[in-house]
Amino acid sequence: MKRTAALLEVLSIYLAAGALEDKIISLMVHWQFAVPASPLDLLTAHATDADLLLATRRLLLIWLLQYGSYFLLIIPLNWWYRRRGPAAYGLTRAGNTWGWLLSAGVTAACLSECPVLIHSLVDTVHPLGAMAPWRQAFFDMSWRRWQFWLFAAVLSYAAVPVLEELLFRGYYQRRLAEDWGDGPAIVGTSCLFVFAHRQYLIPNAYNITMVASLFCLAAGLGIVFAYTRSLIPSMIAHAIINIPMTPGWQLATLIAFVIGIVMTFRAGALATRTVFRHTAPAACVLLALIGTAYVIASQRMMFLSSVSIIFLIIAIVLEWLERRRKVPAT
Repeated sequence: MKRTAALLEVLSIYLAAGALEDKIISLMVHWQFAVPASPLDLLTAHATDADLLLATRRLLLIWLLQYGSYFLLIIPLNWWYRRRGPAAYGLTRAGNTWGWLLSAGVTAACLSECPVLIHSLVDTVHPLGAMAPWRQAFFDMSWRRWQFWLFAAVLSYAAVPVLEELLFRGYYQRRLAEDWGDGPAIVGTSCLFVFAHRQYLIPNAYNITMVASLFCLAAGLGIVFAYTRSLIPSMIAHAIINIPMTPGWQLATLIAFVIGIVMTFRAGALATRTVFRHTAPAACVLLALIGTAYVIASQRMMFLSSVSIIFLIIAIVLEWLERRRKVPAT
């Protein structure tokens, strides 16, 4: 029952938060607050400095609405069920020094991010296929202005590592791990993470190889979170790979990472064995298949947003029954 409740809770939150966000936006429109359209849909390679500043403000508001909607559901629910506070979401050093956590983050980057860098370098030499229009515009515009780097901070290397790690590792993975164990939770959450990035679902060689590379990255982020019980290393690793780089910088980073692999491979292997000890392969496969199918189906079957509300209600009922079962009789 606990496993079913955990899975239904995670799947329901994934879509129910979007429905909550839509309701919040509807209220904002009703109260005559300005609600920004997605700036990514309007992004072009010829965006001016003023365009980028406007896009930055709009994107920041969208992130606040989107992730705020998730945690408006997550925080009360997890506090009610198991009294989960900030430390449970990874907002802690977990008894480690800042230097050790920084080292763990760099190690995770070295061991999990080479496939993404290799993919990008191969695409530079031999284009693998079309990418989402806004991504193409992002790479084609001028990077020699502070407005670009401010926009990139919100889009990729500053805001997103914090927000995505809080949601995917701090909530999804942690919640699944409570009842399924770390191994299945890492695999299942990695699939959620990869396929939630809709810009990579265009069927061509570029996106197929990008999906595989992203899975390696997501697994690495999941392992370092499970091993350290802190989000700081995964946020650091996530931020490193999200920094926009020219091919020259990508090559230099790849070389540095290869050297890092030689130096840190044994530590990474130890962490992986520790995290996946006593892991049932069948549970990993099950969560991977369910997570992948659910995310892809949710992008094509709009009625699943309504189904997610039913999932959430069932999860709450199961969790309530579990809480009652644990209360000692008087």
